Amino acid sequence: MIVLTGGKTGGHIMPLLAIAKNIHNVCYVGSKDSLEERLCKSHQIPFIGMDLKNNHLISIFRAMLHLKLPTVKLILSTGGYISFPVLLYGIFHHIPIYLLEENVIIGRTNRFFAKFSKKVFLTYPLDKMKKKYQVVGLPTLTHNLSYTAYNEVDVDILIIGGSLGSKPLCDLVHTLKKEYKVCLIAGRYYEEYKDIPDIRVFSYVSDLPNLMLQAKLIISRAGASTTYEIFSIGRPCILVPSMSTSQNHQYLNALFFENKGCCKLLKEKDMEKDIIKYIANILENPEHRVEMLKAQEKLIIRNSCEKMIKELGI
Repeated sequence: MIVLTGGKTGGHIMPLLAIAKNIHNVCYVGSKDSLEERLCKSHQIPFIGMDLKNNHLISIFRAMLHLKLPTVKLILSTGGYISFPVLLYGIFHHIPIYLLEENVIIGRTNRFFAKFSKKVFLTYPLDKMKKKYQVVGLPTLTHNLSYTAYNEVDVDILIIGGSLGSKPLCDLVHTLKKEYKVCLIAGRYYEEYKDIPDIRVFSYVSDLPNLMLQAKLIISRAGASTTYEIFSIGRPCILVPSMSTSQNHQYLNALFFENKGCCKLLKEKDMEKDIIKYIANILENPEHRVEMLKAQEKLIIRNSCEKMIKELGI
């Protein structure tokens, strides 16, 4: 059996779901009553739940001691404290460990377990590359793209708040709907925004890239999976990173992408006064949009899922 683990946010979960869809005899181990459990059920992926509600050491070791798995060939983790007890289990049972880092910096859990792993897969190159590190891009569920899947959605600007939702980004609709056709993915804030006139609101979209195709411009947080999907299909974007993420990784992601020419970075504190200016600068300058899409194409790696599976030997 192949064990996948990592959770709490879509950036940790979605790449593993993409892997799971392409291999057999796989299970996902995560926290009970969590986003990863809900997504695994919706994608018909076997799930084993742990009683792990926080990142306290006692909770982590208790979850590890109660974990019972059949014969495991390898463990693949994307990090987050949810993966900690599973990786400890792997070390104690001499199971090969592989890690996937989705962001432009290595997270705390991945950094801790890197020394115990056989290989660390990277989405983007790091300044200091160790021998066991390999850049493979990020597996996504971006398959069967269709320009007609959301034909009925007439949209200039698509706003995406990430897997956990974003109140500040949702509030942008009040300003933008005066000048643009706006579509909002509101997440947990759906009930609050669903009845606002003259905009289209979704709580969640399972085939997000197909909806992205309809937009002239995307405004998003700077999470790993969403940004990689944006770059994979090629769409001009403004990234407004959350400033409360672990190691400030969303800001560092967005800064890295802006330096590569893939997006415009807008800090949340400047969003209200500058968002219209940023949007106009992109939509009114075709050559700027073309250069942004060229930079995105240079950054991503196609067939990431197949590359990782080959390296894992599964």
